[in-house]
Amino acid sequence: MTNAVTVRYMSRSEIESLMYSLHAASDNEQAQLFEAIARRLLELMEEEARR
Repeated sequence: MTNAVTVRYMSRSEIESLMYSLHAASDNEQAQLFEAIARRLLELMEEEARR
């Protein structure tokens, strides 16, 4: 089971896998915003790792 506590101890690849598997409900604006922020953060982390 994944929750806020287990996420703290997940590796980057585990977090990426989890984030790319989640999809916010179309009627939940906060969930959509969180998903977009998390995906953008992963993109920025990937860009930074390439430098």
